[in-house]
Amino acid sequence: MLQFIGTKNYKNLSLLPPVELNNLNIFIGSNGSGKSNYISCLKFLRDCLTTIPDESRGVTSFEDAVSKLGADRILDNSVKSPARVNFEYCFSQNLSPGEPCDDKFSTMLTLTLFVDRKKNKVIISREFLFGGQNLNEMDPGPSPFYYYKFHDIEIGKGAASVFDNPRQNSIIHLKPLDNIPTNSLGLTTLPKLLEYSKYSPESTPAYKRRRDLVDFISQWQFYNANNMDLNQIRTSEPKIGGSDIYLSTSGDNLALVLENLIQQDIDFEDSINQAMKSILPKTRRIRPIRSGRLSLTVEWYFEDIKEPFYLSDMSDGTVRMLCWATILHSPVLPSLLVIDEPELGLHVSWMRILAEWIKQASRKTQIIVTTHSPDLLDHFTDCLENVYCFYSEDQTHFTMKTLSKEMLSPSLEEGWELGDLYRVGDPNVGGWPW
Repeated sequence: MLQFIGTKNYKNLSLLPPVELNNLNIFIGSNGSGKSNYISCLKFLRDCLTTIPDESRGVTSFEDAVSKLGADRILDNSVKSPARVNFEYCFSQNLSPGEPCDDKFSTMLTLTLFVDRKKNKVIISREFLFGGQNLNEMDPGPSPFYYYKFHDIEIGKGAASVFDNPRQNSIIHLKPLDNIPTNSLGLTTLPKLLEYSKYSPESTPAYKRRRDLVDFISQWQFYNANNMDLNQIRTSEPKIGGSDIYLSTSGDNLALVLENLIQQDIDFEDSINQAMKSILPKTRRIRPIRSGRLSLTVEWYFEDIKEPFYLSDMSDGTVRMLCWATILHSPVLPSLLVIDEPELGLHVSWMRILAEWIKQASRKTQIIVTTHSPDLLDHFTDCLENVYCFYSEDQTHFTMKTLSKEMLSPSLEEGWELGDLYRVGDPNVGGWPW
């Protein structure tokens, strides 16, 4: 599980000390309060590890990812260039959803970028991967175990922990590595660095830990309701045979994802049909079918109506709910699911249903949801400890805080719900621009 992220000198977001996440995380805050910047930090890390380098232009996956993040504009405007931007990513190795992270072994990736606006330059100036307990505390106790330290004393040089005898996990020493690039993340270059060294992967603890982290981060999926293209979803007829199990950001592969998940899990078709019955009770069956010889489309059957409806016949909100149901009821949920403003275009009566889908999915994986909807927030009143407010004390730099029942108990006892308090700008909840 992603335990927390921390930032320093990154745009308007100040996350030191960082705030720990849960399996379910609901982000609220005014426009421009840092929610999107937080999510961009996560996309940046995933893109560094998953983007295919453009060798024809000589662009690495890191360079492509930092360009998407904002290039030299990632530096806080109040900080004079050149300067350093710091990121911390902490991962709990507690694998059971719902269990607390306290005193569990965690792994931390710390990344420092050197940013020079005059030269339009962004390079990696330091990267550490280490593990230990209570890494979010000021005094973590015993010294952490370092998998590697790159660019620590000198740019381009570093060291990795190596076993004297890997079969017995004997004494570990930090051994030097050279020619470490400053335009690629160490998590991606480590295998090649070891290939050209005298250290075998079996003797290097970082090798397996790096593989586990890359596998975990590569699964992260990001959705924004504003990016869902309803016209493409309605008209696209994806080709049979694709292996898609996650909905694309636009949603255009919906029919193919439904087809693959139904083939993969015998209970998924019933699950998706029950989900749609909760919003349209007369729904009888939804199914992907062949459209021509090599394509797929979606049929929607209702009680007492023989002929099927198609997505082109359904309202915008109904199509959106089918997309959220496909994402949240999937039997193969990603390791982290991030959803921006899922309430867009939905009827208020469906907010309770959507909130319940989100809660159910968070029992199986980690979820981050951003929202501006009081109607959706009403249905998270029972889990205030999972709601995070982005706020600013100086109207320039933003951080985040968690809500609690104790903080809001007088209002809750009077019958107020979380959305009510958000709607009227209760200062204990926050999330307003003033």
